[in-house]
This record gives sequence, C-alpha cells and structure tokens, in this order.
Amino acid sequence: MNLRARIDLAVALAAVVASAGLGLLTWMDREDWRQHLPPRVLALLLIFLLLNRALHRLVRRPAREHSQALRRLALHDSLTGAVNRRGFMDRLAQAQQQQALLSLVMIDIDHFKRINDRHGHAAGDGVLREVAARLRRQMRGADLLGRLGGEEFALLLPATDLAGALAQAELARQALRREPMAIAGTVTASFGVAQWDGSESAADWLHRADLALYQAKRCGRDQVSLSGART
Repeated sequence: MNLRARIDLAVALAAVVASAGLGLLTWMDREDWRQHLPPRVLALLLIFLLLNRALHRLVRRPAREHSQALRRLALHDSLTGAVNRRGFMDRLAQAQQQQALLSLVMIDIDHFKRINDRHGHAAGDGVLREVAARLRRQMRGADLLGRLGGEEFALLLPATDLAGALAQAELARQALRREPMAIAGTVTASFGVAQWDGSESAADWLHRADLALYQAKRCGRDQVSLSGART
C-alpha cells in the first residue's frame, strides 16, 4: 500500500472514530447519563475520547505534510530542484501584484545539444543539475530560480533595476564558465535581461527578456544582452 493510500485509510478510520466519539459526547450530555455509567466504564470512555483526539492529530499532520509535498512536486523541477514553468509564472504574476521594481533574467545553456550528442543524456542531466547549483549559489535571498524547459532557466530578481540585474547576470555568467565541469568541460550560457515596465503582462515581459537572450546568442553566446523599453 503506497503512502497516499495509507493516509486515505487513516483519514477514513479517524472519521469513523470521530463520529463515534461525537455520538458518545452527545449521549453524555443527557442529564441522566451518570445513572448508567459505572466509574470503570466512565474511565474507559474518557480514555477512548483522549485516544480519539490523539488519532486526529496524528492523521492531520502527515496528511497536511503529504499535501504540501505533492504541491511542491507539482511546482518544482525534479531534476534540478528549480521551480518549473508553471510555478515560475505563478510567482511572476504574484510579484507583479506586490512590487513595482522587478527584473527578469533569461538563461540558455550554449550548445547544449552538442553536450548531449557528445557525452550522452545522463551527462546532459548532470550539466543541468550543476548549472542550477551554480546559479543558485549566486542568488540573493529573495531571488527565484526557475527551469522553464530543456536547457532554459530564468531568474526573477525582486527590488532590482536593470543595472542591478545586469550585474547579477554577469556574476552568474562568470560562475558558469569559471571552472570546467567534470562531465562536460567548460559550459557557458547566454543571458537576456529585462526590467518590468510596471504595466506589461508577465507573458510580454518574458518575451522581451527572450528577445534579449536571442540577441546574446546571435552576437556570439556566452554574454549578457539587455532589453530596451517596450515599444
């Protein structure tokens, strides 16, 4: 029996026990209940009710933790631990509602197909994990790393203007190429940076950062390109 089935069974049992406990409490509210309960039976009923409360606590906690774990799995990339596209877009929209100063960095690993072809897909997965780890080490406390698909990552930078985002992107670029990876040698990436203009949609903002990323690719890769203001 898997964890979800065990939790469902425990919840069902707790509901039955709780129903029985509620029935007992209702019966005990009657004025004449003392006439029908010897002290020994009363003690057993009190023990039963205490066990019922303890069971509820034991069941609710793992069920809540299991629900949180399922939500995390739904919003995170299992390979790199970064937020997945769905989770990243949700957080992007939330940030737009809460803050006015935001910047976005799009990141694409250079020649990733060549890495897969030359070293194999297992090595490619290792590169993705290492890239995510190196990007994460350059992040500040409020920054968010997302893997949007394939070899494409993104950084959401709260309270950061275009100049600050450029500096963060450059730190990340240098961190990726500074030390060769054991599985694939030197790995580089291209970066596109865009500051939110305060009114555009998340999709439009992401598109501007993507255009800046493609500009970095066209200009030779392994560099950071800035997006201009929306026109």
